Amino acid sequence: MRLSTIFTRLIWGYISLFSLWILVRLVFFDRFWWLALINTVALYIFVPLLLFLPVAFFYRRWRCLLGLCFPLGVFLAFYGPLFFPSLPVALAQDSRQITVMSFNMLFANTDFDEIARMVNANSPDIIGLQEVPENGDKSLLEKFASTYPYHAFLPIENTHNVGILSRFPIQEVTALPKPLERAFQATVLVDGKRHLQVIVSHLIPNYPMSDAVRLAQGWYDIRAAQASYIANLVKQRKVPNLMICDCNFTESSETYMLTRKAMHDSFYDVGWGFGHTMTGPFFPVGRIDYIWYTKELQPIEAYVPSGGGSDHLAVIAKLAIR
Repeated sequence: MRLSTIFTRLIWGYISLFSLWILVRLVFFDRFWWLALINTVALYIFVPLLLFLPVAFFYRRWRCLLGLCFPLGVFLAFYGPLFFPSLPVALAQDSRQITVMSFNMLFANTDFDEIARMVNANSPDIIGLQEVPENGDKSLLEKFASTYPYHAFLPIENTHNVGILSRFPIQEVTALPKPLERAFQATVLVDGKRHLQVIVSHLIPNYPMSDAVRLAQGWYDIRAAQASYIANLVKQRKVPNLMICDCNFTESSETYMLTRKAMHDSFYDVGWGFGHTMTGPFFPVGRIDYIWYTKELQPIEAYVPSGGGSDHLAVIAKLAIR
């Protein structure tokens, strides 16, 4: 069999399976754990396009090229806006710019010198932290006592704490109840006159797959319930809201769409590139850390800095608050 024939069959097989996935996704979205898992890693479903598009062009398989326009179009719909340059932002005269960071430290990460280097290089005003190690709050406060005089940590578990460091006064901190396990809401007073409600959260992760068939659906159900709770909480707001989150979902998941109905994704709006924050053995593999904001805030810039010594990269957002 000729090589061109083999590639033609592979291309049509890919187009058929891709079309089946889109159909099932449109009907069920994340209803089944296996479908939710596929939707979570949807970006990598498009990887064969890197091979099939040039091959179809090389062998002049025009029908194949036409068929590949469907997955290519879906890719552009999902991820194209991440590669459009952001237009200059016109800020109101009375607005105040703040820089916010979300960073999952990794519970086993005790390289506080590297964490301090990464934080100081980006100079955020507010830092939301997840997976603060045991006694890590003490080490962080020693490093940042003068830079971030205001702080709060929620001791839910010794190795999975969440916390906030702030240049601005923190007036009130409230632990959020179940279905959330690692989350709190803090009221921050910016410049003595602007109130900002900040949610720091760590949604349930996808634990090691030792019992995936029995447990995976539970993970997605719990995460959806957590996102729904936060979305309803934000809808009741009286002041601007931020959510600094290791959300453990990607932008191709149903839970992301649920969250986006209540808040805006700062990186999607003003960042550039895939913005992957979850590191793999050789390179970052997914975007699961976010800084969400409500419409009273105005995004200016968002990016993913390097460093920190964790299995996550931080995400930074610059926003304007009136």
